Amino acid sequence: MTSTSNGRANAGDGFVDMVSRGQKAVTDAATGMAEMWGAALSGADDAARRTSASFPGGSLPGYPSPGEVVDRAVDTGIAVLEMQRSVAHQVLDALRLR
Repeated sequence: MTSTSNGRANAGDGFVDMVSRGQKAVTDAATGMAEMWGAALSGADDAARRTSASFPGGSLPGYPSPGEVVDRAVDTGIAVLEMQRSVAHQVLDALRLR
């Protein structure tokens, strides 16, 4: 193996390691957020019953509905994945591996 291909292999390994660590960090953050929200919403059933009794629409005025919160969270996750894909392709292009 020449030094150029060895350099590319090392750069490729470093890139794969960097992407892997980035994905693990995002996964750990998402897991932490899910656990935090799970703990925060553990009594949500009772609160939801009280809210629907007080507010005919079932959600608090001025706040997004639970469905809107889920949509925003998933849309954010999709945007993060698209950004990671774009960065990965840019690195592959820079290393001329694509």
